[in-house]
Amino acid sequence: MALRDEGLAAARHAVEHLFGQSVLRFQAYENLVKAVISEHRLSARMTDIEENRADRAAKTRQKTMGTLVSEMMDSFIVAEGNESLRDDQEDAPSIAYIFQLSFPTEEFARITAEHRDLVVLRNSLVHHFLENHDLWSVNGCLAAQQALTSALDQVAKSHEELRCWASDMMTARGALADLIRTPDIHDFFVHRRVPWHIATVTHALHAAAMELAGGDWVPVNTATNWIEEHYPEEQPGAYGCKSWRHVIHESKHFDLQVCKVDGRREAWYRPRNREASES
Repeated sequence: MALRDEGLAAARHAVEHLFGQSVLRFQAYENLVKAVISEHRLSARMTDIEENRADRAAKTRQKTMGTLVSEMMDSFIVAEGNESLRDDQEDAPSIAYIFQLSFPTEEFARITAEHRDLVVLRNSLVHHFLENHDLWSVNGCLAAQQALTSALDQVAKSHEELRCWASDMMTARGALADLIRTPDIHDFFVHRRVPWHIATVTHALHAAAMELAGGDWVPVNTATNWIEEHYPEEQPGAYGCKSWRHVIHESKHFDLQVCKVDGRREAWYRPRNREASES
C-alpha cells in the first residue's frame, strides 16, 4: 500500500510540475501577444506619442487572451490582400504607422487555427484541468502528464514563432525610430520642410527621366504619366505642392524649362546631375 501511495505521490508531483511549467509558458505567450498588440501600430500627434503608447498598453493589459489573439489575427497577422493602410492623420504634425505580416490564405488559416486553439487549450488548462483528469490514480496522472507535455509543446512552438515575428517588428520599429530622429525628418515635422533628397517623389522623377530619356530632357506630362503608372501613390499635394512643375522647382534636384513644341508651350525637366538626384 505504501508503495502504491508513493507511486501516486510521485506521479502527482510530476503532474504539478508540468502544470506549473504550462501555466508559466502560457503567461509568457500572453505577455508577448500583449506586447505585439501594443507596439505594432501607432497614430498620434508628435507631442502625444508617449502618452498614446502608454494608454494603448494600459488598455491592452485589461484584455482577455481570446480578445488579444482575435485582435492580433485581424491586425498584426493578416491574409494577403487584407493589409491595412495607416490610420487617418491628425491635423497637427503627427506620425502613423502599422507593422503587419501577411501570409497566403492557407498559411494564414493554419496560423489562425493554431493560435485560436491555444486559447481553448489555455482555458481548459486553467479552468477545467481537475475536471478532465483523474489525479487519484497513477494511470490518470500519467494521462495528465501526457496532456500537459503536449500542451507545452504546442504553446512553445507558437510562442517561438511569434517571438521571431515580434523580434523582426521591433527591429523595423527601431530603424523607423532612428529615421525619425534624423535632422531631415525632424525638420520636416517641426518646420514642414520636405527632405527632397530622400523623398520618394524625387526618386520617382529621376527614375522617369532615366527611363524615358536616359537622364536628359523629358516632357513633364510624359514623365508624370509614367509616374502615375509606376508610383501611383505619389501626388504633388502630399508634398505641399500644387502641380508637378511646383514639385520639380521646389526639390532643386532638376532643371526646368518651358519650350514651344508644335506651337504649344510645354514644360520639360532633367536631373541636374545624377549624384544630386540619387543622394
